[in-house]
Amino acid sequence: MNYLRIESSKFTPGIVLDPCNNVLEFYGFSLPENAVEFYEPVINWLNEYKSGFEKNHMDTKDINVIFKMVYYNSSSLRKIMEIFHILSEIYHSGLNVHISWQYDSEDPQMAESGKEIADIAKVAVNIVAYN
Repeated sequence: MNYLRIESSKFTPGIVLDPCNNVLEFYGFSLPENAVEFYEPVINWLNEYKSGFEKNHMDTKDINVIFKMVYYNSSSLRKIMEIFHILSEIYHSGLNVHISWQYDSEDPQMAESGKEIADIAKVAVNIVAYN
């Protein structure tokens, strides 16, 4: 597996997918013109990552996932949900997946969004305020 880094921009989130350290980070604004196209390499990477565990019965300590989204649009939410479903599949396969949904303490709606996404994906998420 290769390390994947997508730099954040005014309209797209920063994404770091580090298979060596089992750290996956998503942060910033997600308002891409074409969310399907933007998130395609991320979804492909995650599916390959998941397959690596399934095929090779890879043993890992923990997988740490950090979402620190400031804002996302509805098309991004669909892709974020897809990401959460893949993470849920990894989690339900028996691996330790720790998801941290970090939100600005002045934006309780973002905290609620994290809880709702976790409920839909059926995966545990630690909701953490910052600031």
